[in-house]
Amino acid sequence: MEIRKASGLVLHSRQSGEADILARILTAEFGKANFVFKGLKKSRKRSLAAGEPGTLLDLLYYQHDNREFQVVSEFRVVRDRMELRKDLSRILHLYYLLELVDRTTAQGDPHSRVFALAAAAADALADTIYHAHLSAFFLLHLLRFHGVLPDLSRCARCGRTDFTRFTLDTPDFTPVCGRCAAQSGNNSSSLDTPAREFVAAALSARFSGLDCGRFPAETVLGLLFHLSLFVESYFHCEIKSKGMIFNLPQPLHRGAG
Repeated sequence: MEIRKASGLVLHSRQSGEADILARILTAEFGKANFVFKGLKKSRKRSLAAGEPGTLLDLLYYQHDNREFQVVSEFRVVRDRMELRKDLSRILHLYYLLELVDRTTAQGDPHSRVFALAAAAADALADTIYHAHLSAFFLLHLLRFHGVLPDLSRCARCGRTDFTRFTLDTPDFTPVCGRCAAQSGNNSSSLDTPAREFVAAALSARFSGLDCGRFPAETVLGLLFHLSLFVESYFHCEIKSKGMIFNLPQPLHRGAG
């Protein structure tokens, strides 16, 4: 048993019994772990925001290796993300980002870059009107940090780089140019040049420096859809929140039009 201090981002939570909150939290120092906030629901002195997905916390707890849930002794809410919960699009994209992190990280595997990326994305979500662009930007960098982002600059079959439209082989997320797709009878949906340009721009700049207005929402959503399918295929999981993202009414997708 040891005392640990950690910075944590709440990925998922649920109530247990009448007063306890069980939470899955990604910590910067020790990776993802399960925690219990004893009596939080009935507490008058401690913030209930501590158990809300997206909340950034400073934690103090005793680490017991033989326990499924670590008991939080003390905590301080750094950011509660309450401003995101007033907007449907923002809250759905927040849940999407958190689920992506949850599904692609292992218990107890420290990954400070993923933690920093997720915390920064939640901050950016409060300031930007381009919610789909942020999610696509985030997912591209998340896959890059995990070392599984394929090369989208050239056709996986012939090696060409001068194509304007390409289809995606979803299991591998590799681009196939129109000529190779036609030769193989591949009738999958295609992505156009702006999708490739978005990938290149997103991987070479901070989100704050990305000119999101250059890229139509329809283009970014198409890319995000294929990225989501790739995550599900590669990590053998289901991203449940993606359905809510892609079923949002068109006016709620910022940057549309």
